[in-house]
Amino acid sequence: MKGKLTLLAVLLLPWLSIVKVDKFVFKRYLPVLTFSSLVIAFISELSKSFTWWKVRKPLFPKLSSDISFIFGPFFVANFWVFKLTYGNFKKYLLINVLFDYLFAYPLTSLAEKLKVYKMVNMTRFQLFIISTATALINYLYQHFIEDVLRQRRQ
Repeated sequence: MKGKLTLLAVLLLPWLSIVKVDKFVFKRYLPVLTFSSLVIAFISELSKSFTWWKVRKPLFPKLSSDISFIFGPFFVANFWVFKLTYGNFKKYLLINVLFDYLFAYPLTSLAEKLKVYKMVNMTRFQLFIISTATALINYLYQHFIEDVLRQRRQ
């Protein structure tokens, strides 16, 4: 029960940071947030097949994706990174590399100590590389979306 409550808190608490965000700003980044969440869900599906990591007591046991992480801190952190850095690729990349490092090393160690999830057949460095590559793909996707929106306005 304690594990489920922790995962529920992981899912819900990050959303408190965006309660008062301008709706237009949120909608501007919603396509890339959805896209990146789907990419992470796909990676989670691969993780199940290759046992890259194991979530100990998932919130939704029948799903291989960790919904609490994907639609909690990942989704909300991704929003804040785009809101604060989009348009400045160097800043975006620097912030993502920092977040990806923190996720792959100290936060993953903490999650393992709290028995939330455990790395199995993937190293922390591989997790860092996948996270950073995903961030690059996300930036390209948002650039594509912005280009489409710009063309529609003309």
